[in-house]
Amino acid sequence: MSFSKKIKLDNDENIKPPSQKKHNYCIDFIKGCACILVVFMHCEFPGRLGMAIQAVSRFCVPFFFMVSGYFAYTEKIYSAWRKIIHIGQITLFASLFYIIVAIVKHFVCGTSLAFSLQDVGIWFLSNKPIIIPGQLWFLYALMYDYVLYAIVVRLRLQKVAYWMIPLLFIAYFIMAQGAYLCGIKLPNFYRNFLIEGFLFFMLGNWLHRNEEKASRLLNDRILCSLVAVSTILCLVERCFLGRDFGVNLFTFPQVIFLFILGMRNSTKFDTHLLTDIGAKLSMYVYILHMFVWKEVVNRTYRLFHISDNCLALYFKPILVLLLTLLISYAVVLVKDCFRRKKERTAEHTLSVP
Repeated sequence: MSFSKKIKLDNDENIKPPSQKKHNYCIDFIKGCACILVVFMHCEFPGRLGMAIQAVSRFCVPFFFMVSGYFAYTEKIYSAWRKIIHIGQITLFASLFYIIVAIVKHFVCGTSLAFSLQDVGIWFLSNKPIIIPGQLWFLYALMYDYVLYAIVVRLRLQKVAYWMIPLLFIAYFIMAQGAYLCGIKLPNFYRNFLIEGFLFFMLGNWLHRNEEKASRLLNDRILCSLVAVSTILCLVERCFLGRDFGVNLFTFPQVIFLFILGMRNSTKFDTHLLTDIGAKLSMYVYILHMFVWKEVVNRTYRLFHISDNCLALYFKPILVLLLTLLISYAVVLVKDCFRRKKERTAEHTLSVP
C-alpha cells in the first residue's frame, strides 16, 4: 500500500459519521434561554419592556423547529416514526390536560365549550387549536413536520424539500409583513406546520447537511455581532411596523446566525443550569406555562386584588417562570421514578428462573 493511500485511509478512519457526534450542549443552552423567553413573550412585562422582549424573542419557536430538523438529519426512517409517536404522545397529554382544565372551568365557572366542525377542521389543517391554548399549535405543527419529513425521506425528496425553504420564506413574508404593508388584513394561517414549521424544520436539516461549510464561513466574534445586530433590527422593525408578527423579517438572520453559533460551540455550557433546563425541561415549560399563568398566577392576583399593581405586574412573568420551572422539574422527577421502577421490574423479571 502506498504512503498516500495509507494517509487517506487513516484520515477516513478519523472522520465520524453525523450520528456519532458528541452531544451539543450549546444548543441545549440556547433552548433553555428560548423556553424562558417564550414564557416572557406570552406573560408579558408591562409597557415598553414587554414590547421589547416580544420583538427580540421571536426566534424561539423557529429555533425549536430548527433543532428538530437538525437532529432529524441523522435519523433513519424508523427513528423518524418513533419520533412521531413520541411527539404524538406529548401532544395528546398536553391536549387532554387542557381539555380537562376547560371542562372543569365550564362546570365551575360557566365558561363556554362551544365549537363547530369548521373550528375542528381549522385546528387539524392549520394548527389553530380550540379549547386548548393557541400557543400549543407548535406541538401539532411539529408532529405534522415529522410526518412530512418521514415521507420526504422515504421518497428521497430531500433536495426538493431544501428548495422549498426560500419558497416558504417568500410565502411567509407575503402573507405576514407583505399583506400588512399593503393594507390587507389576513388571518395568521401562515403560522402552521407548513409555512412556518416546515420552513424552519428543513432549514435546521439543511444546516446539519452543510454544517462544516456553515461553521467555517464565519467565526464566533462575527456571528455574535451579527446576532446582536439582527436582534436590534428586530426591535427597530417592531417600532416602525407597530405590529406583532409571528416572526419578524429580521428574525430569519437572527435565528440562522444564532443556530450556526450553537453548532460551532457544541462543547460549551456543558455544566450550565440553562443547559439542563433546555435539555430536560424546555418542552414541559412550553406546555405548562399557560396553565400556571392563566389558572394559577392570574387567579391568585385577583384573589389578593393586585391585578393592577405596577410592581406585581412586573413580578408576574418572573413568578410564572419560577412556578413553571418548579412544576416541570417535579414532572421530570416523577417520570424518571416511573422509568427506573419499570427498569427494575424488567430486570427482576429477567432474573427470575
